[in-house]
Amino acid sequence: MAKSGPEGETVRMFRAGIPAATIIRLTGVPRSTVFRRIQVAKERDSTLRSDHIASWKPTPERETKAIPSGWETRAQTIREYRERTGCWPDQHSQDAEARAMARWLAERLAAWRHLELPCGHEAWLDEQIPGWKQPSRAVRDAQRWVERLDQLVTFTSQTGSWPRYPGAADDHERVLGVWRHVQRQKLSQGTLPPEQLAALDSQAPGWQGPKDQGRRKS
Repeated sequence: MAKSGPEGETVRMFRAGIPAATIIRLTGVPRSTVFRRIQVAKERDSTLRSDHIASWKPTPERETKAIPSGWETRAQTIREYRERTGCWPDQHSQDAEARAMARWLAERLAAWRHLELPCGHEAWLDEQIPGWKQPSRAVRDAQRWVERLDQLVTFTSQTGSWPRYPGAADDHERVLGVWRHVQRQKLSQGTLPPEQLAALDSQAPGWQGPKDQGRRKS
């Protein structure tokens, strides 16, 4: 898709090869806002990611950064789980170890998608855990949940409002309004995972109310 209209500072910096984490540090813009702007820009312009990669120059620290301790054990555990079950670990599994493996994979996948995975780590993961970039619907759903939470935080910080449905101003607000409603339903049914409840409570205080879906006072 061709570029259209002027680009904001965040997108210009990202296109120039600056990692999202560095943009956050340099501009002081909230993490969720930076990722939201980059994601929207990627959807509008398919060349943004390739431009970023082409412009990015790894620092010596990235080139020499060692694989973190514990990764080899984690990778072996995931391989053994795959061999034993034929499946990728699920973040909503009844097994605590399977949940831990799924969360670990989701974190690596998020770093890779945001181009924050240190140089050499991607190749190591490709070798040790083939297929890790698209491991399962469960892992993709977990990452999508984190992205929705980031979008909710951004929306409320920008508008001083909870997203509405029905009566949303656009599809983006409607999607967030429905998503928030589903989380509240899961909480009332006792099916909301504890880690997701903790994330909602810490990052979006007040997400459980008011009971209606209208605007809140800022």
